[in-house]
Amino acid sequence: MKKSLIALAVLGAFSTIAAAQSSVTLYGRIDENITYQDPGKNVAAASGRLGKGVTKLNDGGVTGMGGSRWGMRGSEDLGDGLRAYFVLESAISADTGAGGGSTVSGSSFFNRQAYIAVGSKTLGDIRLGRLETITRELDVRIFDATAEGEMNVVEAVATNRPLFQNFGTRIDNAISYRSPNIGGFQGVATLGLSEDLKSNSSAVPPVTSKAAEYHGLGLVFGQGPLNAAVSYEEYSGGVVSGSYNQVVTVGANYDFGVAVAYAAYQNTSDLGPQLAATTFAKGTDHEAYNVGVKVPYGNFTFKAQFTGSTIDRTGGLKDLDQEKYGLSAVYAFSKRTNVYAAVTARSGDVSSSFARKNEYVVGLGHNF
Repeated sequence: MKKSLIALAVLGAFSTIAAAQSSVTLYGRIDENITYQDPGKNVAAASGRLGKGVTKLNDGGVTGMGGSRWGMRGSEDLGDGLRAYFVLESAISADTGAGGGSTVSGSSFFNRQAYIAVGSKTLGDIRLGRLETITRELDVRIFDATAEGEMNVVEAVATNRPLFQNFGTRIDNAISYRSPNIGGFQGVATLGLSEDLKSNSSAVPPVTSKAAEYHGLGLVFGQGPLNAAVSYEEYSGGVVSGSYNQVVTVGANYDFGVAVAYAAYQNTSDLGPQLAATTFAKGTDHEAYNVGVKVPYGNFTFKAQFTGSTIDRTGGLKDLDQEKYGLSAVYAFSKRTNVYAAVTARSGDVSSSFARKNEYVVGLGHNF
């Protein structure tokens, strides 16, 4: 009898160790909101008259606190401080039930993130797969008071007129190294490999374009109430020769206890997207800036943010200025469920052509 009890105890100990060494977690968020969208007078927000507003049911990725998604993440302890881990994450358009979505190379199921990694606290980490661009990650962690949410700093207020850039949120075919944290500092280097990709051309047969390589470097500091970062990103090759869309971003947030303050600045040389040669213009520069504040008060969190940018065009064309500003309030029913309201407005040159000039949003979100 005693031997049986000892055997059961040993087996139980081994099963506990195995559970600690390897784990998989299912997680996600569902976010929906009702939005009244008021366009500029020269734009129809929906079928109907120019300048006529429209009421929409949107997924949280459009005007809410973040896109609906589900994912799996897991890790395994390999011993000697080394671990392997993975993330597979897919978007959900909760207003229609559609899943997955477009990437640079087409449609995919796990369109948000899909990578495998290995690393340790002393050597750093290597990640392989579809990864967040460096500015996307830093927007969420440091630069944007809403974490690219209800007052997202990344928006094209009109065609080819961005506020901040984040290189399309994520990059395919990526290899990334993250250094260990040393005195609050951590370095990040990411390479998105060049591959042949189908363009959005309607030609038959489809036209195939060569993708540009993505290069990104970042240095992050986090200690106590201060978080700060600087990054450099660019495209190289592809539809044009040499490097272009060369972007430097710097910013920080500071927690004063009663409020967290945010500030960021971005400068772009030779503005241009990855695969659209027709909109690339050598010498076109772009500047953007952002200030924001987040104030927790009981179950409420109040946010205010102002983001602006200027496109410095070539050929004697006038600079284009644009601004986005707004207020939001979030009430947490629990750690996982919240309700929110936001008001945003946009102004600047040729604002009559803005598809989203003013927006009024009420939404509900749940994490699982």
